[in-house]
Amino acid sequence: MRSVCTPDDDRRRLLIRIDLIRFVGVTEHFGVPIEDVDMVMGSLENALASTGGFPVPRIFRKNVKFVVSGLGYCFSASLPPLLATAASEGLKIIEEDPGRVQRVQKIAVEAHQRIQEALEDSKFYVEGEPLSPMKHIYYDGTDEEAAPKLDLLVDELFEKFKIVITRARYLEKDELFPLKPSARLMFQTALTDEEIDHVVESFRQAAHSI
Repeated sequence: MRSVCTPDDDRRRLLIRIDLIRFVGVTEHFGVPIEDVDMVMGSLENALASTGGFPVPRIFRKNVKFVVSGLGYCFSASLPPLLATAASEGLKIIEEDPGRVQRVQKIAVEAHQRIQEALEDSKFYVEGEPLSPMKHIYYDGTDEEAAPKLDLLVDELFEKFKIVITRARYLEKDELFPLKPSARLMFQTALTDEEIDHVVESFRQAAHSI
């Protein structure tokens, strides 16, 4: 440092002094011995990123899941901070614009009917509550037949029509009741009529080509 910051360079010396002064953690600030702290977490929840961070546990806790779980769920598997923050923001948006709920329900019901019609005469079909914006697409066949066909549908929609849907994945051995393989399609209020038309027509073409 002395070789970089010469006595004639007051600006650099001042910057280094500021950095050294600011290098104080919360434990030092409140006078808590670091030996009494089981875990230190550097979080980015409220920074520029939406999630992420790093855990620094005491040596006797180094083998717990916290060490390998540096995302926003370090302290709770049942209420991850990222999901809690997203849910809170979602409720705030709904409170500011209550009409969103009615709009998405209207879109969901109409899209459900249109997707059903588009899949007619194919081996794919949609099931579920029409009011739900999430649509589960199934294949009429055994589970062994359905899984690869649904994978093909996902690939076809993405590669040819630039539509992204996902395959529902489960840990089958941990499920109490068997679940049919499905693909999931989600609708939202931001979709325009033209975009919904494109989705419906894309499903019709993709389903009948498989």
